[in-house]
Amino acid sequence: MGANVRGESSITGRATGPSTSSRGLRELPGHHTQGRETVRVGIVGAGLRGSMFANALLQVGDVEIAGAAEPNDAVAQRFADEFGSPTFASATELYESGPLDAVIVATPDFAHEQPAVEAARRGIHLLVEKPLATTLEAAHAIADAARESGSMVVAAFENRWNPAFLEAKAAVAAGQIGEVISQSAFLSSTTRVPTQMLSWAEKTSPTWFFMSHTVDLAMMFAGRPVVSVYAKGSKKVLIAQGIDTYDGVQAILTFDDGTTAVLDSTWALPDNLPSPFPFRFEVRGTTGSVLIDQTNQSVAISGPAGYAWPRTYFPTADGRFHGFPAWMAHAFADNLMGKTEPEVSLDHALAVTEVQVAIEQSIAAGTEITLPLPRS
Repeated sequence: MGANVRGESSITGRATGPSTSSRGLRELPGHHTQGRETVRVGIVGAGLRGSMFANALLQVGDVEIAGAAEPNDAVAQRFADEFGSPTFASATELYESGPLDAVIVATPDFAHEQPAVEAARRGIHLLVEKPLATTLEAAHAIADAARESGSMVVAAFENRWNPAFLEAKAAVAAGQIGEVISQSAFLSSTTRVPTQMLSWAEKTSPTWFFMSHTVDLAMMFAGRPVVSVYAKGSKKVLIAQGIDTYDGVQAILTFDDGTTAVLDSTWALPDNLPSPFPFRFEVRGTTGSVLIDQTNQSVAISGPAGYAWPRTYFPTADGRFHGFPAWMAHAFADNLMGKTEPEVSLDHALAVTEVQVAIEQSIAAGTEITLPLPRS
């Protein structure tokens, strides 16, 4: 599948990327945006999340979707039809099609390294879906390439824009619960996610798919590094259906002050639950606590088909995607225009990945893993 040009493209020629313009765009060595009035963003992975990011970015003035890399012809065609942007069979073709200020990597968990490293080496800014990578080597490869070129890398920890967690973060920072002493999180899904939504569930696990969120949040609330991890995982439900991945993972994180966070994620819950994504998070302090429960998102519907708690935090209205994932994309656009600094640093994204790698190592070894991990 070569370039899909069903939609009009404003790609007019080859340039090497972004730098400071009169509008304050971030400068990268050897790159320029002079003469262009829009920030040009490419999408790698044109599926559900890639399309969501494209929709959200088009709500921002001065942002143009320059094209998408997508190997699946049907998915690429849907993207081209919806956004009028050209599509390409590979990230390399997208990068070589014309000037890009930034790229959003929205590929499956295990497929972030190649497009992210190549973009960073070309000096293109990056928003990378969580997790940053599924190996420490891949995460460092992305970071090394970005640091060498000066590219900005933002990991897509979308709950940083979730109003509930913004309120909780402010409460903890204001000392309303005293000093944080322990945390617990339950973020999970029904079996529909690994059996129907994802064709690549066997190449990831609850550690990567869910705990990217909860590890990030636990580290945010603690404000301290994780020094050890002990974890367990089990396989029974999914492996019986031919999907060789963990049903669930439980992990205890210990921070350098001795406080802990207990994280629990499974994607083998029964499909008849009213909520497909139960999510509860508690932060306990010396004088109080904060409890966030996003399982029931304010609406309950009952009828002949059963009882359900629909997801209401990511609505689509007037053809536009709303909610905190969209706000994260808007924040990335502001980062690109030099209006704000990224909410999450590259060092933090690396630290989250290191904890996730330690969780997987602890399950495999059956023992506690000490951090930091050695870099091979």
